[in-house]
Amino acid sequence: MTKRGNVNPLDQNGDSVRKYSRPVQWVASLLVLALFAIVLFVFLIGPEILTRYDKAHMTTISCEVTAAYAGSASTRSLKGGGTSLPQVEYRSPDCGNLVLSRGLTVALAEKRAAEIVRGERYDFRIGGGSARLRGLFQAFGVAPDVTGVRADGGN
Repeated sequence: MTKRGNVNPLDQNGDSVRKYSRPVQWVASLLVLALFAIVLFVFLIGPEILTRYDKAHMTTISCEVTAAYAGSASTRSLKGGGTSLPQVEYRSPDCGNLVLSRGLTVALAEKRAAEIVRGERYDFRIGGGSARLRGLFQAFGVAPDVTGVRADGGN
């Protein structure tokens, strides 16, 4: 009879194979599953929840605007098609970048961008969740959508 305690099992190439204990295998499996769940939530479920929350909890934030640019945002579908939508990007030192894209034509986007007075404060209508997550959006280079912009009445 052979003693199995110190025998290293070998794989097909003759290399040593390391066996992990059951608890270590469970922990590794749970970590992989948790990572999969986080990715699924962040990219599929989270945006939908944020959109619904924002629609139900609109708020107004006041921001100093240093620049506004008219441009377009491109979208793509899984079928390879896409579209280009006009938008206005507002830059603000205290609120980060914000984007207005709903209901705009190219001409209206250019007009809205040109109307901005640099250094003035403006009220932005934005979803409550997006307003709270502005810092996180900035870290990933994402500008939250706003639904309206008007001159700050508190000046």
